[in-house]
Amino acid sequence: MKCPYCKEEIQDGATKCKHCYSNIGAVSGQTASDGPDDFGELIGGALKLWQANLGDLAVLTLLFILVVWIPIANIGFIAGYIRSLIKVARGQGKAEVGDLFKAWDCFGNLFIYLLLLLVAAIVLHIVPLLGSLASMALGFAAMPGVYAIIDGKLRSIAAFKWSLETIRANVVNWLLAYLAGYVIAMAGLVLLFIGVILSAPLGLLILIRQYERVKPV
Repeated sequence: MKCPYCKEEIQDGATKCKHCYSNIGAVSGQTASDGPDDFGELIGGALKLWQANLGDLAVLTLLFILVVWIPIANIGFIAGYIRSLIKVARGQGKAEVGDLFKAWDCFGNLFIYLLLLLVAAIVLHIVPLLGSLASMALGFAAMPGVYAIIDGKLRSIAAFKWSLETIRANVVNWLLAYLAGYVIAMAGLVLLFIGVILSAPLGLLILIRQYERVKPV
């Protein structure tokens, strides 16, 4: 049989890919283990996916950067970009430029979700220092909900509740994935524009693989 993530040949009935370290059970809705010891495997799997799809991801990211500045519509492009990477992470196909324009079905829920977070952040920033820290904590706690909405699993309010629950239950791995994904994505800025095209998808693949481990069924 082939691994649904990296497409390499693996033993029939295997529960984990020996090439990209993905937990095969996650494809059928099973939850992969979520201990800190598995974080290295999460990074390794994301790196394997990134290497196997680097050309397609670079082209997709280049176009995304060009259109993401369009107000309001950029929410749909963000959804399309992330959904394309989710498709790659699940071994359901290659990243395609057209994917950017195929996620309008979740536009309303994602718009409401992000708007509520923006309003909450503005209110929290009224309080000096502590407000900024609280706003950062809220953004981190609400982050998984963005993936659940884009993945079509949950609506806005349900996504926020699930997001808080999964952060509380898996705070260490979410924090590690967030920090690693952010640092890698931003590292591309050192190489200016071209660097971001290469590093941004890898950073997001790390977060998406963490989402795949705990996603709502």
